[in-house]
Amino acid sequence: MHILLLLFLPCCAMASVPYVDGVTEATDLLYKQQDKVQILAHSNDSTRDVYRIPAIAKNRKGELVAIYDYRVCGTDIGFGEVDQVMRISKNNGRKWSKEVKIADGVGGEENVFGVGFGDPALCLDRESGRGVLITVSGKCIYGYAKADHRPFIARQITTDGGHTWSEPEDITQQFWGKKGALFQTTESDDGMGVFAWAGFFGSGKILQSRLMKVGQYYRLYAALLVKGTGLKGAYVVYSDDMGMTWQLLGGNPAFQAAPDSDEPKVEELPSGQIVLSGRKWYGRTFNIWTFAEGSTTAGSWDTPINSHDVPTGIKVGANSCNGEILIVRGRRATDGKPCHVALQSLPKADTRADVSIYYKVLEDGKHYTSAAFAEGWKLGLQVTDKRSAYSTMCLQKDGRLAFFYEEEPYIYNMVYVPLTLSQATNGEVKK
Repeated sequence: MHILLLLFLPCCAMASVPYVDGVTEATDLLYKQQDKVQILAHSNDSTRDVYRIPAIAKNRKGELVAIYDYRVCGTDIGFGEVDQVMRISKNNGRKWSKEVKIADGVGGEENVFGVGFGDPALCLDRESGRGVLITVSGKCIYGYAKADHRPFIARQITTDGGHTWSEPEDITQQFWGKKGALFQTTESDDGMGVFAWAGFFGSGKILQSRLMKVGQYYRLYAALLVKGTGLKGAYVVYSDDMGMTWQLLGGNPAFQAAPDSDEPKVEELPSGQIVLSGRKWYGRTFNIWTFAEGSTTAGSWDTPINSHDVPTGIKVGANSCNGEILIVRGRRATDGKPCHVALQSLPKADTRADVSIYYKVLEDGKHYTSAAFAEGWKLGLQVTDKRSAYSTMCLQKDGRLAFFYEEEPYIYNMVYVPLTLSQATNGEVKK
């Protein structure tokens, strides 16, 4: 088992300033000494600086954009003011810009759009400067939402690879708030149709397809957690216009792809199938979507599988926590042959601690069932032995994994570390 020994250094203070390519002397020294760990945001119990919820993506120039919550209210989105802040690296994570505020929650007592913006879900287009950031808005806790008290969905757009962002825009009515929205088939909650009480995009990565291009852009997929009348669990939506409009994969909101799932994530298999990976106690919920032959919209979901019920599935302790699923191409160390490997990050301890990476070498060209995908996972790198929670990752320009996660002390420091594929898989797969 590998454990990275993490050092802690404070980052710059909260600031709303133009992009500056620079780091503190201490951070630069840390890079020279270790080339591994950097704390991009440092939570502080005494000053009530609270950071959470990592998202990271690479733009077409190879720059890394890290976005996360600055929780002015001290806790989750829905309780009060939460802002979105970001830092950018132009050199594979060696140096990071100063922290910049890109969405400013106004606070307040009423549940209106703009009170806060939290739980970032991010994608940057690989071919253009466009990108999309989706967050939760309002003053409504997901668990306490009801038919007449619902959260909002906010969208921000970039056209320069994430350096600047548009003001948050309310796009809730694409999903609920009126009859004909994706998750609302009736005008009011009469108990007869589908009526969303609440929902949000799983934070971290919005997936951009590697295979399916419709019009100008490669398709985006995102996973949502939704609850309400006729609704429960995880769903997948897609966009063919870089997040301007969204459609429900499968088209029928009454069909529950993963009814016992909590916060979900999504990935694309080499075959073009779509993997839904949902948070749950003791592991993950997996389900697989397979497109009908010749179609870019029609298809069907398999049966959801709980990983801890599978002998060789992912099994973790009594924690329920968000993580990331990522599929990358590499080479098997044994014979040098190319392969794809699925990576799944999450804490492995009985509490939110010991964030680790599990991996599964995939069979190229194989069409997976949910049960087959849930089998054959191995524990790879244990990234930390400390109290730790949410994590996400993307592939850097230099071929390493940009791993971005939450770690103690307090709740939480936002920690970035570059990892090789060989490190993540205990040497079994390399770039």
